[in-house]
Amino acid sequence: MANITRRNAIALAAGAAGSLGLAHAADRSSGPKKEATTAGIERYEPSPSMPGIPLISNLVVHGNMAYLSGVTANPADLGDIKDQTRQVTARIDALLAKAGTSKAKLLTAQVFLTDMSLFAAHNEAWNEWVDPNNRPVRACLLSPQLWRPGMVVEIMVTAAI
Repeated sequence: MANITRRNAIALAAGAAGSLGLAHAADRSSGPKKEATTAGIERYEPSPSMPGIPLISNLVVHGNMAYLSGVTANPADLGDIKDQTRQVTARIDALLAKAGTSKAKLLTAQVFLTDMSLFAAHNEAWNEWVDPNNRPVRACLLSPQLWRPGMVVEIMVTAAI
């Protein structure tokens, strides 16, 4: 594997991986991307263009990093905090797989709860899922409301590839 210097990293970020003889981070076997790339940025699962819906990607890959949008449970299948956390973490696993990575490479996590009295129960489901040998840094914040009534947890993560 090639040594990555600061100069090479900057060149990679500018999309010059081929000219440096380095492996391109976009060589992923998880299927086609959903949106065109710009300067080595891959965008997956764009939101639909509809009134009232923000224009976002659910997953953005740049270099050796995967950035996930905030992930919530399925609005048609809302359960308690543990059920919703399990749905969210399963969705995170699927998105990380598209980027060619996994929860073992999580770097950061931001958790938003609508009620901090749910913190302990959420942590039970989180601890069942997270890789105990590769724990990310994490913040847990109170959010008075998520985008749909009944949703109690949203999680946003960043992972290395």
